[in-house]
Amino acid sequence: MKKIYLLSILVLFLTACNSIPTYQNPAEVAYSIEGEIENQSEVEAAIHVIEDNLNYATKEDMEGYLSTIVASGREETQNELAPVFETYDLEHTVLSAEVLEQEENRLLIRTEQQTVMLDAVEGAEPYRSHIAEANHELVKENGDWKIKETIMTDTTFIN
Repeated sequence: MKKIYLLSILVLFLTACNSIPTYQNPAEVAYSIEGEIENQSEVEAAIHVIEDNLNYATKEDMEGYLSTIVASGREETQNELAPVFETYDLEHTVLSAEVLEQEENRLLIRTEQQTVMLDAVEGAEPYRSHIAEANHELVKENGDWKIKETIMTDTTFIN
């Protein structure tokens, strides 16, 4: 009986180990937009803003990155992001997207995003590559979708 119990624990442990996320090559990632979509073209435009935001972050293009967020948040974001750009080279990838709420001038979109450290300046604190759930609130500003707020949750570290 003791052997069966130990074997059961081993099987559960190995099953849990297989659920640890691994790196996904951005060139191979494909996803469809899930959720209750009322206006497909508006949702696609908003998702494009999120993708641009992450591409600008990967390229460390501060001006481009700031162009994807609301004007009222740009100065604070620049102050917070500049040290990250100076210290780390990170690769950001959208893995999935789901529309949670859609209004004419406001969207809530949940994405699963992968962030991987490619390089860091010598002596930098270690950066842990991860997959996280990002809850984006986008609003229309001068007719264009802009990210108003992003809240990261459910972070799982990648080996």
